Amino acid sequence: MTDMKGISRRSFLTGSAVLGGAAALAGLAGCSPAPKDTSMAETGSATEEDWLGEAPALTEADCDNVVDADVVVIGSAVAGSLSAFGALENGAKVVMLERNKIFHYGGNQGSFLNSEFQKQSGKPTYDPKEIVYHIVGNTANRCDIRQWRVWADRSGELVDTLIEKVLTPAGIPFTCSPAPDEPELWLNRVFDINVVLGDPTKDNYKEFLSGMHAYLADNGADIRYNTKAEVLVQDEAGRVTGVIATAEDGSRTLFKAAKGVIVCTGSYAGNAAMVKKFQQEKVAKLLEEGNVYTMYMDTEDLSSAEPMDDGIGHRMMCWAGAEMEGGPHGFLGWPNGGHIGCPNLEVDQAGRRYMNEALFPVNQVQQVVSAASMPSGAFTWEISSTEDRLMPCFIGIDPNVLDAIAKSGTGVYQADTLEELAELIDVDPATFTATIERYNEMCEKGVDEDFMKSSEYLIPVKNPPFYAFNEKWVFVCSIAGVHTNDKFQVLNADHEVIPGLFAAGNTVGRRFGYAYESSGMGMSNSQAMVAGYVAGETAAKA
Repeated sequence: MTDMKGISRRSFLTGSAVLGGAAALAGLAGCSPAPKDTSMAETGSATEEDWLGEAPALTEADCDNVVDADVVVIGSAVAGSLSAFGALENGAKVVMLERNKIFHYGGNQGSFLNSEFQKQSGKPTYDPKEIVYHIVGNTANRCDIRQWRVWADRSGELVDTLIEKVLTPAGIPFTCSPAPDEPELWLNRVFDINVVLGDPTKDNYKEFLSGMHAYLADNGADIRYNTKAEVLVQDEAGRVTGVIATAEDGSRTLFKAAKGVIVCTGSYAGNAAMVKKFQQEKVAKLLEEGNVYTMYMDTEDLSSAEPMDDGIGHRMMCWAGAEMEGGPHGFLGWPNGGHIGCPNLEVDQAGRRYMNEALFPVNQVQQVVSAASMPSGAFTWEISSTEDRLMPCFIGIDPNVLDAIAKSGTGVYQADTLEELAELIDVDPATFTATIERYNEMCEKGVDEDFMKSSEYLIPVKNPPFYAFNEKWVFVCSIAGVHTNDKFQVLNADHEVIPGLFAAGNTVGRRFGYAYESSGMGMSNSQAMVAGYVAGETAAKA
């Protein structure tokens, strides 16, 4: 029997080649501890009892400089870059502020609907109403259907524009996905609408966003790195007219926005007070040791002391009169598997099976939160034997990668008998072997009488060596924010527009329900792109 250690994030990405969106993270999160910038320390002037805190008492008189613009974008990742792009393409003078030396990047794919590129690649076209209804159903009607209607109407056109104006001239690759060599080894997807922007064997969103930043700068956008937005500025009527920000050298600048400010500052999951206020109690307890918001990012890109998910954008907008959506809020998270994640047999820390493992991982959230919330820590176990490499899975996996994990994976245990494996993972052997016996009986019948898993995923655990993969519960980001309309103008408590204020990405409320929407891969990134573009377009035309 063997306790195997370490496989690098880079080697896993290289071997997997076609990992997608949230799916790529499922095999990686255990390889990256939460960086210091995602720790849940108290942030700004807020405390755990007062998540909002007081707005900094700053005015133009406190500023060393004044910069005039039409549109100011706060945050320069996916939503921010596309907001700047939308404003710039519609004739606005744009300033984009980034508090760190580089944008946040994460994810691997995006879902776009009925683009010319997808059609030319032989991908199917879909009725927008069908897919929007599916998304609304998946979120139990907690999402704003208008946002997803805009995504359905505009996403295809947007990715075609990006291909034409940004990716092709810069030599940045793009491809439709999935395209595995063995398509039968992929868990069934609902809609085949995924597009990879950049080289999927590398940090493709870093490549894509680097290209976006270059395009924006070349076309007149003023990009200010290491510049931290502190507070929005409003006139006597409540219109947002700019933002005060602090540069790395401590100097302050008032960035005036004649047409609007767009807030794209991402998740609030690194803010303990906000998590305690808006997330489920179990989620809040598990989050501190399981926040992997920056796990896609290279170490050299994380040297800044500025956090990336402290909720400052949410708070700035609320200081200006915005209202957060009701709780408990949604989040993107799943069990982090060192193997292929699903649909292999899953057991809790007592050795009991607890769910239908063939659900897409982000749809397993509620079951996993409950199963992982035990006194001994936030984890469950994935159990497999040698036949499982032939099982369909949710992302597909290169057999060479599977072999590498089996030889040198983190948190992977191997034994020749089930009893030995139970001892290695510290579960009761009698309970564990009874679980396996019951599962194998149903596999032989071809019917999951307990959790109704589809028969194609019922492969027994019977031939040694046997493996147990430690699946730690991880939290990628919050997916909740302030109320907006379908032009991504921010609304106040009476659901009236706050003039001059827009939001996109993870600062926007009612994008999803309790968990991430997984009708396609990379739904969060693609929706953030569309929202950003529309916000920039709307602001520029104001």
